[in-house]
This record gives sequence, structure tokens and C-alpha cells, in this order.
Amino acid sequence: MKAFLGFWVAAGLALAQAPITLQYWHINTEAFGLPAVKELIREFERQNPGIKVEERYQPNAYTGLLQNLQAALAAGTPPDVVQMGYLYTRYAAKNLPYVPIEQLAKRFGGERHLRRFAPNILALGQVDGVLVGMPYSLSNIVTYYNADLFRRAGLDPDRPPATWEGWRRAARQIKERTGKYGVYLILLDDNWAVEALIRSNGGTLLRCEDGFLRAGVDTKEAAEALGMWAGLVREGLALGVILQQGEQAFLAGEVASFMTTIARRAGLQEQTRGRFELRATRFPTFGGKPPALPAGGNALMVFSKDPKRQEAAWKFIQFLTSPDGFTIWTKGTGYVPLLPELSRDPRYLKEFVEKNPIQRVAIEQLPFTVPWTSFPGPNGLAASQALFRAVQKALAGQVYCGPKFGPPYRSV
Repeated sequence: MKAFLGFWVAAGLALAQAPITLQYWHINTEAFGLPAVKELIREFERQNPGIKVEERYQPNAYTGLLQNLQAALAAGTPPDVVQMGYLYTRYAAKNLPYVPIEQLAKRFGGERHLRRFAPNILALGQVDGVLVGMPYSLSNIVTYYNADLFRRAGLDPDRPPATWEGWRRAARQIKERTGKYGVYLILLDDNWAVEALIRSNGGTLLRCEDGFLRAGVDTKEAAEALGMWAGLVREGLALGVILQQGEQAFLAGEVASFMTTIARRAGLQEQTRGRFELRATRFPTFGGKPPALPAGGNALMVFSKDPKRQEAAWKFIQFLTSPDGFTIWTKGTGYVPLLPELSRDPRYLKEFVEKNPIQRVAIEQLPFTVPWTSFPGPNGLAASQALFRAVQKALAGQVYCGPKFGPPYRSV
């Protein structure tokens, strides 16, 4: 009898001590932050032996993650923590069964952790005053360029163009002297780069009219910005393809510049080592207009149903957004740390930032950061996809926009 009872007591203790395994969904590939994800998980598990983290890569960036998340929720098998792109936080808050970060902090401790972050940083994860996700990754769009290809074209790599007109002239010279493309602007269905282009020309994706939100892509400023991009593609000066093809062309030396997120900094530095000299400069402006660059990146949202899993998920999030977590994340990607003091602290990122001029470009552009537009309502995702299809048509020459590059502008 004693042996029988002892067996069940031991079994019960083993069951109680069994580690919780969290599922963490992210968009990071081997060349885009995955090594840093794995390093963060290893360190977290070392500090928290009762919690295991299973990372799951989601293809097609934030759009693909959101689509897969909706399917998992419908099947009753939600992940515990996900990287929710800032452009989809409002959509997720209005349509998905998440657990608010403030609720986790109050229930399991961590309100002091939240007070470490400036109000404007926490606002990145808020929707209507509710902290729906913990702000995590922050990026802006920078212009990486091939200094060797600049030299071959007779351009000075120490003086890269600062405006779109400057890049047009440089791209023409690159094409004439090397046969290569001058510009590749990232093209994805999250419309991040499209918004940077439009807003830097004074336009917007959403505007308020008579108390209602309306699409702003049919304005003169939006059409001119997209027309400029389409014109570069039509002239053979820019490459108008999706991200995977454009990135490979840049790495192969077929295009002189790659305008994309600072978060790809670490991956690009590794991939271009021994191929060509990689440099970076700011995102181009439209003449003297100040740039307006959407804050790329993601907030960490929790979808765990069980309280114990929720507590474990909150511990994981607190680690990811700690000084140690941000240090690993910034070095392994390029994302700007959300605790600015880390860039000045010799214990964390001071020496790294001082030695990495590409990273400094993104930091210098922070004053021009604006919120990444999230189309509201249950059809927000469909609206975003419609804009992406329209941009693809414009770049393919199926529709024209902008008075300089075709008939009088019209909405696409």
C-alpha cells in the first residue's frame, strides 16, 4: 500500500514539476534575426528552468503570421506569444481574443517593468488607451548601398544621394556605366515602404473627414510618390520585384542600393562580408520636405488561455524587453533598443553603436518616426491587401499615376 501511494505521490510531483512549453511565433529567418531568437531562448531557459520555449517561424512576414494566427485561434490551438506587427495591432485588438499586457503585469507582477519605458514607447503597443501588446522591435527604413558599385560607376561612396532626384541621377549613371540597377525599394504586402514614400511626400494612408476615417491613397501627394517609384522602374533604373528577389539581386551586386529595415543590418553585414563594402545612409527625401518614416517592428501579444501559461508568457516577455534581452536583439538584428539609455551604457550597447555606423543611421532617423498605419475594422487586412495589389499594378505599368510619369494622376 505504501509503495502504491508512494508511486502516485512521485508521479504527482513529477507532473507538477514538468516544465511549461510556450509556443513563440515570429517572422525571423536565418538571415533576419533567427540566431538572436535562439540565443534569447537559450538564455531565458537557463534563467527559468521550469519554462521551455518553442520558436515557430511564420512565413510572409506579419501578414502571414496574422493569417496563420487566425486559423490557429479558430482551431482552438493558439500560440502563447506572437510578434504582432504594429500595423496589425489595432486589427488584432478589435478582432482577436488576446490578453492585455497591463492585466498580466497586475496579475503576475511587472508594473515596475512597464514604468521603465517612456509613454511614447508604450504607445506603440496601445489601442484606445489599452496596452494590447508589449512594444518590442522598433525599426525605420534605411538605404543600404554597395560602395564598390558606386566607385565602378564613378560615384563618391562618401557622398550618397540624399533626395529621390539625387538617386534618380545616380541610378542613371550606374545604369549607363555598369548596366546595373540603381535602386531597390522593399516591396511587401505590409505596405511599410509604400507608406514611408507617401508620407515623406506629405501624403497619408488614412485621413479624417467629417469624423470618419477614409483612405488617403487617392491624393495628389500619394499618387506623385507612387508615380515617382513606378517611373524609376519603367526607366529601368529601379528594380520592381518582391523582397526575396530584390534582396538576392542586391547581394549579387545587380542593384546598387537596398532600401529596407535597419533590422536586416546584422544579416546583410554577414551576407555581404567578402563580397562588397556595405554602407548605409538615410531614406531619401522629396526635396526639402521632412521625411516621415513609419515605425516598423512589432509588439509581443499573448494568446495563452491557461493562467499558468499566461504567467510563463509574461516572464518571457519581460526577459525579451530587459536590458540584456534588448542588447542581444539589437546586436543580432539592428532593431533600435526601446530603452535609449542602453546605447549610452558601456555595459550594454555603447561600444557596439560607436563602432557600427550603419546602426547609427537608424538612431539618427528616430526623430522622423511616425506610427505605422493600421487600417481599422474587420476588413482592415483586406484593405491592406488591396493597396498592395494596386502598388504592384503601378510598378508593372498596368496603371499610371503622377503627372510627371503619365496621364494626370488617378487613384490606383
